Amino acid sequence: MASSPRQPPKPRGWRRFRYQAAQGKGRFPWGWLAVVLLLHLSIGLLLMAFPAPVWIWYLAVGGVVLQAIALAGPKALGRFRWWSANALALVAILGAGLVAVALGVSMGFVGTANLEDVDVQSTAFEVLRVGFLAILVPAMSGIIAAETGDRLLPFSNRWRTSLLLAVICLAGLGLGAAIGLLVVE
Repeated sequence: MASSPRQPPKPRGWRRFRYQAAQGKGRFPWGWLAVVLLLHLSIGLLLMAFPAPVWIWYLAVGGVVLQAIALAGPKALGRFRWWSANALALVAILGAGLVAVALGVSMGFVGTANLEDVDVQSTAFEVLRVGFLAILVPAMSGIIAAETGDRLLPFSNRWRTSLLLAVICLAGLGLGAAIGLLVVE
């Protein structure tokens, strides 16, 4: 009976990513994580820049957590049956919707103190522009976060990937809020 050569143990921690890249799983998506962080930083900055009520932060944080839990990229959803995959996609859409509502409410507090100086045409254009921004930024962040989650799946299981995405997104919101506090004051 021939003895097989002893395999070295798989590395733990951050070295594991290099090991898995060497095993053919590709490169770790640092750039994608940076883009997710920057998009959520911009969301946090927009939420903090305007004098809005505190409860919009609950919506934004809840939406970000729902998006990270759902991890609704095509590779992640391909592991589930039809019903489960569609339910997770719905949860991700709900999360993006909550972030969009939070941004819309936050940006809705922009205006003038004197209502007699309001021009209907310019106000309508401003509402459309702000509404478009409030929908576009969360949609982009949700799509890019889902793609990032798909790129992270070869390196870890689904729950660790969701946790990493949630931490990156919440860190972006927090950094954006901190920058917003520095800018506003």
